[in-house]
Amino acid sequence: MPQSAPPGSRGAESGMEINALRDIAGQFDGMLIDQFGVIHDGEKLYAGTLRVLSELQELGIPVAVMTNSGKRAAANRQRLVKMGVPRSQFVDAVSSGEVAFQSLKATKAYLIGKDGEDYGFDGITFVADPRDAEVLLILGSNTPKTSLDDYRKLLSGLALPAICCNPDKLMLTPKGLMPAPGAIAALYESLGGHVTWIGKPYASIYEHAARLIGNPERILCIGDSPEHDVVGGRNAGFATLLIMTGVSAGHDPATLSPQPDYWMESFKW
Repeated sequence: MPQSAPPGSRGAESGMEINALRDIAGQFDGMLIDQFGVIHDGEKLYAGTLRVLSELQELGIPVAVMTNSGKRAAANRQRLVKMGVPRSQFVDAVSSGEVAFQSLKATKAYLIGKDGEDYGFDGITFVADPRDAEVLLILGSNTPKTSLDDYRKLLSGLALPAICCNPDKLMLTPKGLMPAPGAIAALYESLGGHVTWIGKPYASIYEHAARLIGNPERILCIGDSPEHDVVGGRNAGFATLLIMTGVSAGHDPATLSPQPDYWMESFKW
């Protein structure tokens, strides 16, 4: 078994390669695992997912599944179960949308999201004119149908506080990479708007997820994004494991920044 780096360590020049999660699993009391890019690819589970979750359940290590999704936890929980993950194998899904909803004080909002999507923000009145709203909720992106120039025209001159529930700047669509909610929020900031960012790598989603699994002393964050999963996990004081799938697929682990505590090629036991 490889020597372990201390949970949440920040001093290593490069992450330690491991062959499988079983090499280090016994060093942790809880795990926060990214959904897209680690557990599944957006359409199907990765080959090692069910074995990993089954073994963690057998060891009594609680798991929360994390995602930068503007939808609430229930929608993400249902998605996992529909894809074949037994409900007993994770404590719950933790979405940036859920964290935002639970902290929301406003009752009238203007929604920026994808046409036809239900984000589950029950009890919130969505208004047709942003000038009638108390808050701007950036939950999704309607690109390419709605361009960044369209969003610029919509947002120019507004003084409305905004909440961005997905810090991702780019998203993959059938037409290629397109601006994601984070790009719209960044545009609003450039226009002088105030944005509260919720989701990885920001603190509130990690605090929520850690509470959900009982605030164990030794937590491992597993993800595919240095920018979101490694930065967020480290800032929360947790150890990090980068999986070379999802957004890290095809990259040389040594070139990624910041470096995780550990890395492995695929999510496997």
